[in-house]
Amino acid sequence: MKKHHTISLTLLALVLAVGLFSLYQNIGGGKLAEDFQFITEPSQTYTPQEISDAADAVVRSFKDFRGATMTTLRYVDGASSSEKDNWAERYDKDQGLYFTCDFVTDDTAEQSHLNANSSYQGWFWRVARSNGGHWTIVSSGQG
Repeated sequence: MKKHHTISLTLLALVLAVGLFSLYQNIGGGKLAEDFQFITEPSQTYTPQEISDAADAVVRSFKDFRGATMTTLRYVDGASSSEKDNWAERYDKDQGLYFTCDFVTDDTAEQSHLNANSSYQGWFWRVARSNGGHWTIVSSGQG
């Protein structure tokens, strides 16, 4: 019976260690401002749900921007993939959405290769998918 008790304590310690490591990794990661704004415009090509799902991919990716706080995310329909300019094909995808965002950084941002205590405007995100699959970031940067 003692052996069972020891295994349970070891398992509990392992779960706590993994949880604390995850918490440590997320401290200072990119986040959304309290007054965050998501600005979208109507699209002839993409549904509101598709736009929202692609925006979620951007927000998830932004969590890697240590020390950064996103204030605004904008969907730009005119720059998204279309029959006229299907830029998604360059990434072997058939659909692509384009977003820009504004964010500010704190003094820990240099660990993410961003300028500390700075303001970034117009950072772009190209998000693409094929065959109705999951949206993924195919490129991003200052635009």
